[in-house]
Amino acid sequence: MLTKIEFENFTAFEKLELSLSPKVNVIIGSNGTGKTHLLKAIYGLGLIADRKYPDRADEGFAASASGKFLRIFSTEDNRVGSLSSKGAKSPTRLRLVNSDEVSLEVAFSARSQYLEFTAGAVDPQPADTPVYIPTKEVLSLVHGIRHPKHDRATVEMIFDGGYVNLAELLVQSGSDEAIPDSMQDPRLSTVIRKLVDLVGGRYRLKDGGGFDFEPGRYEEKPKADPSRSESQTARAYQDSTQTRFVSSDSQPFPTGMTAEGYRKIGVLHRLLSNGSINPGETGVLLWDEPEANLNPKLMKEVVEVLLELSRNGQQIVVATHDYVLLKWLDLLMDKKGKEDHVRYHVLQRRDEDGRMSVYSTDDYGQLVTTGISKTFGELYEAEIERSLKGIEL
Repeated sequence: MLTKIEFENFTAFEKLELSLSPKVNVIIGSNGTGKTHLLKAIYGLGLIADRKYPDRADEGFAASASGKFLRIFSTEDNRVGSLSSKGAKSPTRLRLVNSDEVSLEVAFSARSQYLEFTAGAVDPQPADTPVYIPTKEVLSLVHGIRHPKHDRATVEMIFDGGYVNLAELLVQSGSDEAIPDSMQDPRLSTVIRKLVDLVGGRYRLKDGGGFDFEPGRYEEKPKADPSRSESQTARAYQDSTQTRFVSSDSQPFPTGMTAEGYRKIGVLHRLLSNGSINPGETGVLLWDEPEANLNPKLMKEVVEVLLELSRNGQQIVVATHDYVLLKWLDLLMDKKGKEDHVRYHVLQRRDEDGRMSVYSTDDYGQLVTTGISKTFGELYEAEIERSLKGIEL
């Protein structure tokens, strides 16, 4: 679990230090304030922590790790120095610290081709590997990204590493069974059922490599036991039921015929069903703008899912500039009863020099100075003003 992030001279950030909540973290900022860069940096560092080479001084490791990191940002320049802040006079440094006080630190200059590993520790564990969900949904892109006739280099020029890596996670086995292993986990069964109910079905991997949408829902069914009579089965129902996916009478249809917001929910469902996200076992969940193309009516349920995952040990970092998501977090969190915790990290660009600044707070009320709150405040005031003019007329 991550506890601290430190950046120096990285893209828009001259200096950034964040202390993360072990539960839910929200990165807030207007367009161009570096929210996505922040998430991608955390993700990229998490990936290269899962290293193949035991010797960090090995040039092969430096080249491989740097390539992984660059593909997350999809830079045209094949050197890490392109990610340094413009005009920086000192090296770029990125540092992640976890709950065991184990850190991963890299440094590079504007002319560097490879990352330099300046700190490290024990062999990485599976929990070190994060999951990144980008802004655009990926289910409809999986077939194209993974098609065997498509040149890998060309695919990586079109899609950054976050999309390519997520496509690989989405096709992992475990999602398409009638009874996924995750449904036997009491921490996840309710969440997975809720996600399916929200969209009225699930996304299923086809033989050709893409996905289709299968209408249906999870239902409780008695386990088959040939040795029992019908009456015995009825008496033992409570102790012998299992939750399984039951298709409706409708035929599956192409993923592209479903709403993009539904596909984003489908991504989360598949990741939970196949174990790519497993609270307490896998790394931090990084989600860039969950609200993008999502019907605001569904936002409440999505926030409930995120809070429930955090209650069961999943650390979450989301980036947003959506008032509805922020407000539902404030209204739905239960600090006392369920020990919910949300920390807000506000990115702002300084007027005097254009550099980024950040402040963090656990108090939703402190967000009144953000551009998001100001914009919605202006809308409310404009609505009141129009109403008053109507009264005067």
